[in-house]
Amino acid sequence: MTPPAGAALAAAALGVAGAVGVWARYRRFRADVLARLRTTHPDVRVVRAVPGGLVLDLAGVRVRLDLISLFRLTRGRGAEAAVDDTVDRVRATLPPPRPAPLALVRDRLLPLLKPAAVAETLRRYPPAYHPVTRPFPAGLVVLYVVESLHQVTYVTAAMTEAWGMGADDLHTLALENLRRRTRHVLEEIGGPQRTYDHLDGFDAARLLVPDLIVPAEIARPVMAIPDEHCLLVGDDSERDALRERVAAAYAGADAPLTPVLFRPGDAPDRPVVVS
Repeated sequence: MTPPAGAALAAAALGVAGAVGVWARYRRFRADVLARLRTTHPDVRVVRAVPGGLVLDLAGVRVRLDLISLFRLTRGRGAEAAVDDTVDRVRATLPPPRPAPLALVRDRLLPLLKPAAVAETLRRYPPAYHPVTRPFPAGLVVLYVVESLHQVTYVTAAMTEAWGMGADDLHTLALENLRRRTRHVLEEIGGPQRTYDHLDGFDAARLLVPDLIVPAEIARPVMAIPDEHCLLVGDDSERDALRERVAAAYAGADAPLTPVLFRPGDAPDRPVVVS
């Protein structure tokens, strides 16, 4: 028996409504996944969106995250636990890294300042991926990277072992490269500035070379790195105004570091927290 036209229309409407509801839940699920990756897995970089999923970069290895399968498995609930479990399984199965010869990357080794939590996250990888780190005040650490086009690769203990290089030698070389790069940047922007913002990805790291980046007219420098891509410099007499500016920048940062102020210490790469 053919159903009445009204019943058929009602069934079609319910089908459309159901599909719209599922699509809305999938979009919320996808947004939850992206938020979880940003907040809990800072080592994971979203390369691009693809139909039904995401292409991720984990320690330089590209993997595809199938969001539709994950959505079906979880019925659109518990995105946080599903993402954590999936990312940890991917980390555990990554192949051992193959370090490039030191001669090919020597000039591209640079330091980065990161929250200590980033280093702890990287230690969830197999040991060959554990990063080389150096302590830094205010809940931060120095990590080291090999810079390449549009991305960086963290330097690991396995790399330095293959290169026959100790942690102190790596730090010295990375600072030399940062100093050379900074001199070039300063030539491009007209000399030392009070604000370094989104120049080349190593703005905050220049806190490690204060003798290069502090303008000559500043007698008692204080510095701040509210974001990985921002370094602010002022005089101690301007400390209160600088604190306000730093607090605002830190609150709105895409890659927040710290609202703390620093002054140069007994060595260029050992700043002191301003109380």
